[in-house]
Amino acid sequence: MNTKNKFQEVSKLAAVNTSEALSKLIDRVVSIEFSSAEVKKVENLSPIINPEEITAGIYLPITGDIKGAALLIFPKETAFTLCDLLVKREPGTTRKLSELDISALKEVGNILSGNYLAVLSNMMKIKIIEHIPSFSFDMFGAIISQIITKFAQKVEEALVVEIEFIFKPTILKGYLLMLFEIEKIKKTLGLTISK
Repeated sequence: MNTKNKFQEVSKLAAVNTSEALSKLIDRVVSIEFSSAEVKKVENLSPIINPEEITAGIYLPITGDIKGAALLIFPKETAFTLCDLLVKREPGTTRKLSELDISALKEVGNILSGNYLAVLSNMMKIKIIEHIPSFSFDMFGAIISQIITKFAQKVEEALVVEIEFIFKPTILKGYLLMLFEIEKIKKTLGLTISK
C-alpha cells in the first residue's frame, strides 16, 4: 500500500468513527473529514496558524509505546461557531466561552483524538493511551510553548492533520497536532518532513 493510500485508510476509518460518535453526541448529522496530513518542524507551524492568533486548544496527554500529546486547535471564531452548533444556540450567539462550551469542546477533542489515535494504534500495532483533556484559550504560540515545556525532551516535529467539520451547510476547519516522537508514524505512513 502506498503512502497516500495509508493516510487515506487511517483518515477514512477515523472519520467514519468520529462522525458517528459526534452525531450521536449532539443529535445532529455531522461529517468529519481529515483532509491532509504532513509532518512539520514545530518552529514552522506559523504558516498554518499565526503564533499570535487566539485559539481554543484541547490538549490530551499520550502515554504507552509513544509519549507526548495530541492537540486539537480551533481559531477563536471557529470555536465560537462550533459551540453554537454543539449546544444548539442561534448562530453568532457565542462571544465568550462558558464552562458548558469548554466541556463540549473538550468532549469533541476526546472523541476526535481518541478515534484517530485508535486507528493509528491498530495499524501500527502499538499501545497508545490518551488521558483526560485540558483546555487553553490563548495565543497559538503560547499554547504550543506550554505543551512542549511539559515534555521531558524537546519536541521538534509535529504531525499536522487538517480537519473539516461539516454541519450542512456550515463547514468549520480545525487542526489536530500530534506532538511526540513520531518516527514510527512517519515510517508507517511514509511521511516526510515539510520544511
